[in-house]
Amino acid sequence: MNVLIYPAQVQGDAAALEVTAGVRHFNKTGCVDVIIVARGGGSAEDLAAFNHEGLARAIAASEIPVISAIGHETDFTIVDFVADLRAATPSAAAELVIRSRTEVEEQMEGLHRRLEKAVRYRLLMVRQNLTELARHGAFGRIMDLIHRRQQRLDELGHRLGQAQRGIIEKQRRRFEGLSATVRHYDLRRVLEGMRKDLQAQHTGLVAAFRNLLLERRVRVERMETTLHALSPVAILERGYALVFDASGKLLKDARKVKVGDEISAKLAKGTVRARVEGKGQMGPTRRAE
Repeated sequence: MNVLIYPAQVQGDAAALEVTAGVRHFNKTGCVDVIIVARGGGSAEDLAAFNHEGLARAIAASEIPVISAIGHETDFTIVDFVADLRAATPSAAAELVIRSRTEVEEQMEGLHRRLEKAVRYRLLMVRQNLTELARHGAFGRIMDLIHRRQQRLDELGHRLGQAQRGIIEKQRRRFEGLSATVRHYDLRRVLEGMRKDLQAQHTGLVAAFRNLLLERRVRVERMETTLHALSPVAILERGYALVFDASGKLLKDARKVKVGDEISAKLAKGTVRARVEGKGQMGPTRRAE
C-alpha cells in the first residue's frame, strides 16, 4: 500500500483552506483510492478549522471516498458528518483502509474460485450433451456414409495417379524403341522426323492429361457437392431440424406421438423443446410450445 501525504496546516486560520485545497487536488489528479482527513486531539478552538463550511462542501462533493479522523473518539466536527466514514482516531482510519482492502481481495479470490468451478461444470455439461448427440443412430449413419464417400474419393485419386504413371512409362518405352530404330537410318532425317512426331505426341499427351485432369476434377467436385448435401450440418443450416420424442428416438411419422407429448428439435445452432398441441397429415404447421 502506498501513502501520499498532502502538506496542509490542521490548526489556525489557513488550515481550512489548505485542507480544502488538498481534497480538491486528489480529486483532480485521481492518484489515490481513498482520502483520510486526520489530525490529533485538541480543544474546540484547535478543531475549529474542521467546522468550516467551505471544507465541508468540498468533502461532500468529493468523488473519492473520504474518511474523517479528527481528534479523539469523543471529538465531533462538521467534517465527521459529511465524510463517507468516520474513524475514532487516525490510527483507526488506517486500520479501516487496510482491512477493507484485505476483505476485497479475499472476496475477489472467492469469486474467482466460484467462476472457475462454474466454467468447468459448464464445459462438462456441454461435453456430455455432445456425447449424447453423437450416440443417435441418425448421425451415426450419416457419418458412416461420409466415411465411405471419402474412401471412394481416395481410391479414385490413387487410380488417377497410377494411370498417369502408366502413360508416362508407356511413352518412355516407345521412345526407347524409336531411338534404337534410328541407329539403322540416316540420323538427321530420322531424328528430324522423330522430333516432329515427339512434339506432336507431347502436344497430344499434354492435351490428354488436361482433359483427364479436368474430367477427374469435375467428378471430384460433384462428389464434394454430394458429400456437402448429405452432411447433417448442411441440412440443418438450410432450416431443417431433427425431431426426437421424449425417449430420444428420431421421429418420422406424426402418428408416433400424441397430443401433450414432449418433443425436442435439433437445429443448426442449439436445441429446442416443445409440447404437441395438435397433429395433422398436411396443411399449415400447428404451433408448439
